[in-house]
Amino acid sequence: MKTILYITVLLHFCSPLFAAENLDSQTSLRTLFTTNHVRSQLDQLRNQGKFDKIKNESSTVILRDPAIVKMQGLVIRQNAEPVVFVNDANTLKSPQVNGEVYVNTAKVKKHEYQVPARVYGQNIKLKPGQQWNESKQQVQENFQIKPPKPKTSDNDGIMDKVDNLTKIGP
Repeated sequence: MKTILYITVLLHFCSPLFAAENLDSQTSLRTLFTTNHVRSQLDQLRNQGKFDKIKNESSTVILRDPAIVKMQGLVIRQNAEPVVFVNDANTLKSPQVNGEVYVNTAKVKKHEYQVPARVYGQNIKLKPGQQWNESKQQVQENFQIKPPKPKTSDNDGIMDKVDNLTKIGP
């Protein structure tokens, strides 16, 4: 009974090898271009630089809002890693906050209350009550930051938002 089982398993795994042998034969391979005339036309276009212009124009640029990291608090625990409150979330379950901020809780300077964090690959250090703005590339105290102007209509903030987008990519 075991030998029959071994044989069926062996046939099951070896059958694709026999089927692939027929697919790889050189008679089944075809040329990409049907005639030499078509090949020469493409070579001529390539030598004239027609494809280089298309390649340079197709660079993709992704825009996103600049990241703002608000350090709201820090709880230092006796026998465990500290808990950091950033952007209305905490690091109790995971050092990743909101998918954009990574807080290294193991390297928190407990006596200086400094918290190292990484935002989109950029390393920063914040203390509770500070805010880092990606568009300004600086750390500010919360009391120094002016509150946003109230909107009078839905279209007021559109141009401000477009001006503050951050470029990602080449």
